Amino acid sequence: ADEEGFDPTDNRHRKKKKHPKYAKFDEEGVPTHDTFNEPLPAEDISKLRIQLEEKKRQIGDDVTVTALRGGEKIIDDASLMFRGLVVIR
Repeated sequence: ADEEGFDPTDNRHRKKKKHPKYAKFDEEGVPTHDTFNEPLPAEDISKLRIQLEEKKRQIGDDVTVTALRGGEKIIDDASLMFRGLVVIR
């Protein structure tokens, strides 16, 4: 990519000890594999699915984008709630 901007595949600026908490997700956004790419136990997946359903009840199934004054945007999407979590190893 010749244009400037954020490239999520660029690892140069990442903290070396921080890694995503979950490696794979199902079609709804529920984690299925941990940071080491091992499958999560079924009871953990069901707990995470319950948390996702609770979040959907709070904010709804729709995606909401709120633009702030400085150009920053806040995205409310329940399916993204587990994707930004990191672990330090």
